[in-house]
Amino acid sequence: MIVIGRGSVQQEECDVMGHMNVRHYVARAADALDWLMLEAGLPPSRGRLAVMDQHLRFLREMSPGTPFTILGGIVSVAADRLRTVVEIRNSATEAPAAMLVTDLGLWAGPAGGPAPLPPGLVTAGLTVALPENAGPRGLRFDAPRALPGRAAAHAMRLAEGYRGAIRPDECDLEGVMRPDVIIARIWDGVPNLRNRGTGLGIKEEGMGGAALEYRVAQFRPLQAGELLTVCSGLKALGEKTTTWTHLVHDESGEVVSASEAVGIAFDLKLRKAVAIPPERRAALEALLVPGLGL
Repeated sequence: MIVIGRGSVQQEECDVMGHMNVRHYVARAADALDWLMLEAGLPPSRGRLAVMDQHLRFLREMSPGTPFTILGGIVSVAADRLRTVVEIRNSATEAPAAMLVTDLGLWAGPAGGPAPLPPGLVTAGLTVALPENAGPRGLRFDAPRALPGRAAAHAMRLAEGYRGAIRPDECDLEGVMRPDVIIARIWDGVPNLRNRGTGLGIKEEGMGGAALEYRVAQFRPLQAGELLTVCSGLKALGEKTTTWTHLVHDESGEVVSASEAVGIAFDLKLRKAVAIPPERRAALEALLVPGLGL
C-alpha cells in the first residue's frame, strides 16, 4: 500500500470514551481516498467517487495527540464499483489502529443505484491483496437484503434513537452528504438506547462502550435539508459483545442507509473489554430481535 494521508488525532475528534470517535476514522479515510484516486487517475477535479458501502475494523485506540499515517490500495475493480482498503496506523508505534474496506462508485441519479465508473482508471502499482486484519470478522459484507421501512421497523420493536435533519455544513461542495455523517447520526442515537433499561455503551460508573467492527451501506445520495431517523435493534449478544443493526430512514420512511456494529462493554480505567454484567445482560436479552440484520 502507498501513503495517502498523515495527521494527528485532535481533541475535538474524540468522544466521551476518551478516544477518536468512529465518524472521524471515516472522515480521515475519505480525505485520504482522494489522494489514492489521484494516483489512480481520478482526481477530485474529475468528480469524487461516492462511498457506497464500507466495512471498518478497529484494532487499537487512538487518543488525542496520536500521530497517524494512512496507507491505501485498490483491492478489486468492477464495471460500477471500486473496492479499496485503507490502514490507519499509529505513526509512533507502527501498529495499525483501524482498517477500512470501502466500495466507491458513482450514483446513477438522485434515486440511487450504481453508474459505470469513469474511464481512465489506472491501477498499476496500486493493486493490493486484502490484509488479514481487514475485512469482515463478525459481520457480512455482501449485498444487503431487503430492509424494513420505518413503520415496519417500529413494528419489529426497533427503537428510534435519532430524529433530525442533514445540515448544509455536513455536505460537500455539491450539496451531497459526506460519508462520515451517517455513522455520526447512528452514534448520536446510541445513548438513547439507555432508555430501554440497558445502560450499555454509556459513560457511567467507569463503564463505557467501544466499537470493534462496523459496516455502513448507503443506498442513494442524501442532500442538505433531508429529514432522517435512525431505528436500532439488537441482533446478537456475546459474552463481551453486542451486535446492533441500525436502519436510517428518510422523511417518507424509506431505508436510505443501513449499518451494523459489533461493540464491547469497556472498562474506562483499565481500557479493555469486560464481560457484560449480569443485570445488563438480562435487559439486553429481552431486546434481541430474531432475524434482524443486513
